[in-house]
Amino acid sequence: MTKKTAVRILLSIVAAAVLSGCGDSLKDPYRPAPKEDIAHAEAKMRELPSVEATERELAATIQQIADGAKIVAPELDWRTEVNRGQGTLGCPSPYLETDGVSMTTDSLVSSVPISDTQWPDVLKVARDIAARNGITALTVRADTPGHHDIVLHSPDHGNEIKIGTRKAAIITGLTGCRYREEDLRKQPGN
Repeated sequence: MTKKTAVRILLSIVAAAVLSGCGDSLKDPYRPAPKEDIAHAEAKMRELPSVEATERELAATIQQIADGAKIVAPELDWRTEVNRGQGTLGCPSPYLETDGVSMTTDSLVSSVPISDTQWPDVLKVARDIAARNGITALTVRADTPGHHDIVLHSPDHGNEIKIGTRKAAIITGLTGCRYREEDLRKQPGN
């Protein structure tokens, strides 16, 4: 096949994708959300606690989960790994187009992993505690012997808690998108 023929084939494939509608994502995958969606996101964030208050609540929930896990698995030795930070990781569009931010919590880490026999009970404890704070959905990222990794998240307010165990155990959190305390004190449009 000549280089010229290969270029023609590639152009034909791209043209077919564009004409079939599959090319919409080729136009501008980073296109901002419509203004009305952004306005709705801003209004929703005004109803929620600040990112700072949310992070404190989420960190307390994570500590409760660690304490409950230690009752099920007393050999767990939780220590704090400082990684608290602010960014936009928990701000999908249309929240990304607002002044909202999210925060990661410090992580609780145990060099002793959660055993396969203890995992179901630890998961139940974690789900029960998280549910009290509206964190009710579960995404399983790994569930094999010796390796468990889940995300508990809230379908209503974006907060999530990640729990995993393999060679060690970890519990960490990420707030949903929120305004900072100072942003909540400002009136919209100012």
